[in-house]
Amino acid sequence: MKILLVEDNQGDARLLDIMLREVLSACTLTHADTLAKAISHACLVQFDIILLDLSLPDSQGSGTFWRLHEVVSDVPIVVMTGHDDEVLANELAQAGAQDYLVKGSVDGRWLLRVMRYAIERKRAELQLRQSEAKVRALYEAVPDLLLFLDLEGRFLECKPAKDFQTHIEPEHFLGKTIHEALPQGVADQAMLCLEKAVVGKGIASFEYQMTLPQGISNYESRFIRASEEQVLCIVRDISESKRTQQQLHFLAHYDTLTGLPNRLLFNESLHQAQTHANRTSDTIAVMFIDLDRFKNINDTLGHGIGDKLLQQVGNRIALCIRESDTVARMGGDEFAVVLVDVREESDAAIVAEKIIDALRLPFVVGDHEVFVGASIGITLYRPGHGDRDVLLEKADVAMYHAKERGRNNYQFYSSEMDAVAYERLVMENHLRHALDRNEFILYYQPQIAVEGGNVTAVETLLRWQHPERGLVAPGEFISLLEESGLIVPVGKWVLKTACQQGRVWYDAGTPVRVAVNLSVRQFKHQGLVDDVAEILAESGLPPELLELELTESMFMDSATSDVNKLTQLKALGVSLAIDDFGTGASSLAYLKDFPVDTLKICQSFVLNLPHNNDDNAIASAVLGLAQAMNFTSIAEGVENAQQADFLRERRCDYFQGYLFSKPLPVEELDLLLSGGKLQDS
Repeated sequence: MKILLVEDNQGDARLLDIMLREVLSACTLTHADTLAKAISHACLVQFDIILLDLSLPDSQGSGTFWRLHEVVSDVPIVVMTGHDDEVLANELAQAGAQDYLVKGSVDGRWLLRVMRYAIERKRAELQLRQSEAKVRALYEAVPDLLLFLDLEGRFLECKPAKDFQTHIEPEHFLGKTIHEALPQGVADQAMLCLEKAVVGKGIASFEYQMTLPQGISNYESRFIRASEEQVLCIVRDISESKRTQQQLHFLAHYDTLTGLPNRLLFNESLHQAQTHANRTSDTIAVMFIDLDRFKNINDTLGHGIGDKLLQQVGNRIALCIRESDTVARMGGDEFAVVLVDVREESDAAIVAEKIIDALRLPFVVGDHEVFVGASIGITLYRPGHGDRDVLLEKADVAMYHAKERGRNNYQFYSSEMDAVAYERLVMENHLRHALDRNEFILYYQPQIAVEGGNVTAVETLLRWQHPERGLVAPGEFISLLEESGLIVPVGKWVLKTACQQGRVWYDAGTPVRVAVNLSVRQFKHQGLVDDVAEILAESGLPPELLELELTESMFMDSATSDVNKLTQLKALGVSLAIDDFGTGASSLAYLKDFPVDTLKICQSFVLNLPHNNDDNAIASAVLGLAQAMNFTSIAEGVENAQQADFLRERRCDYFQGYLFSKPLPVEELDLLLSGGKLQDS
C-alpha cells in the first residue's frame, strides 16, 4: 500500500509511521510537511490513500483539503484533525473526504480499518461518478426541451427534447400561459423565475417533480432573458442525476454489502445518542462485535460465500436490537451497536447474549452450512462520566479480552484492560525489533530412536532472549507474532538458522534430521515453497535432513492450492510431519491423499500412559495406523520409563521428552551429540 502522510508535526508523523508499520507488513510511506510538497509528491506518484493534516505551514482549514483534492480527485483522502476541529473534519467527510480521524484517539488497528474502508468507499464512489459522467455527456450532446415565452408568461414556441420524453405534446403549451399549462405549485415557481429573469436579466432556475404516465420524474427549468420580448425556458430531465446523488448519499452513509450504516453514520448516531443522553441523563451502551472463525470460512470457501455470510450476520444482529438502536458494519467482519436508554448493565448483557445465541445457529450459504461465533466488547456511557470520544475504542479493547477468554462471549470494559492492552502493545513493539536485534535464539529437543537409542533428529524450538525480561517462553509471544504477521519473517529466520545449524552438524559427522514447525500463517504465505528451496540451496543441507511439521488442522482445512503446496514441498526432498496427531475432529481420509511421512502423537495422549484406558487405546491406534500406512511415528512428552515401555512395546519409532532430554541450546546439544548414545533412565 502506497501512503502519503501530510503532517508538519514531526512527533505526530513519527507516531503515525510507527502505527502504520505495526499493522502493515508491506507499505510505502511518503512524508510531506507542507501542502506544496504534498501536491508535488501526488503529481509524481499514484498513491493508494492520503492522510492529511488540515493545519500546515502553507495552508489552513478546509482550503487545505480542497486544494489537494483538485490535484488528486481520484485518491481517497482521510482528514486528520484535533478535537477542536472535529466539526470541520466531519463537514469535509460529508463533502468529499472519505473519512476523518481525531489525532490521539486512534491506534494502529483502528487506523488500518479507517484506511481500508476509505479506499473501498472511494473505489465505489469513482464507479458511480463514472456512470454519472456518461449520463452527463449524453445530456450535453442532445438538446433539452426548449420553450419560448413572452414577458407575461405565455408560451410562444416549443422545441421538443430528444433526450427525454415528457409525454406532453408541444400543442399543450402553445398559446397558453404558465398557469394554464402547468400544475399550480409548479406554475407559481415558474412565474417567480420568469420575473427574476425579466428584471435581473440573469438566469433563474428551480427543480420540481411531475407525475407523468411513466411515473414521477424530476426536472430542472432554467429561465433566461432571450431578447427584449422573449424569455427562454430550458427544461432538463434530472431524474438520473437525482438517483445518482441518492446513491452517493447512500454510499457515504451505508455499507454497500449489508445495507447497514457504515462507520461515518455510526459515529453520527453515536454522537446523537450521547447528546440525547446528556439531556435526559440516560445511559447508552456501545458494543464492538468481531466474528470468530470468519477468516477460515473466507479462506476455505471463498470471498463470495464470505460476503453472503456477512449479509446474513448483519440481518441477525439487526433483529436483536430495537428500532431506536443502531447497528453498523465497521468493515471486514466487524460490527458495532449503540443501545440507547439503557437502565442497567444487565440490559446490555441481555442484548449481547441474544446476539451470541443468534449467531450460534448455523448459516446456510449456497450449498454450505457454516458456523461462526462472536466476541463482543461492551462499554457504557453515563453523562458526566468517562470520555465520550473513545467509547468505541474502549469497546474494541473489551472485545479483544473476550477473544482471549475463549471467544464467543462478551466482556464489559474496565480500566484495568487498558493496562493489559498497553503491556501487550509494548511487547508487540519490542517483538518488531527483536529480529533486527538478534534477540531470537533456537533450542533443540532431541528425538531418540527407539532402536539403538541414538539422537537422529531434533525439533527446533524458538525462544526470545529479551534484554530486560530474560528468556521468554513461546506461549507469551507466539500468538503476538501470529496476529501481527511477524510470524512470516521470524519463521523464515527460524527455518534458515535451523538449516544452517543442520549443515554444521552434517559437516561435523553427526548428521541429524532438523524438524521445523510451520504456523498456519507461514504455511499460507505465497512464497513458502520458494523460501524453502532457497534456504536449502544456500545452507547446503541435504533435503532429507529437513522435516516440516504442520498441525493436523492445517491438513484438514487445506484447499486445493494448499494441497499443491504440500506436493511442491515434498518434491524438494523434505519430509512432512503431522504434529499433535489425534487432536483433530475430522475424517482420516486425508492421510491417503497427502504426502505425509511422520505422525507425531500429541503429548496429551502420552501424559497418562499406561494408566488411562482411553489414552492407551488412542496411542495404540495411532501407532497401529502409522505402521499400517508405513509412516514414521514419534511420541511427544515422554517423561517416565512406564510411558517409554508402553510405547516401545507398540513399536513406536522415536521418543521425545524430558525422560531423555529437555530442549537444549546449540552448545549443550553439541556435547550430547559428541557423547553418542543416551542411556534410558
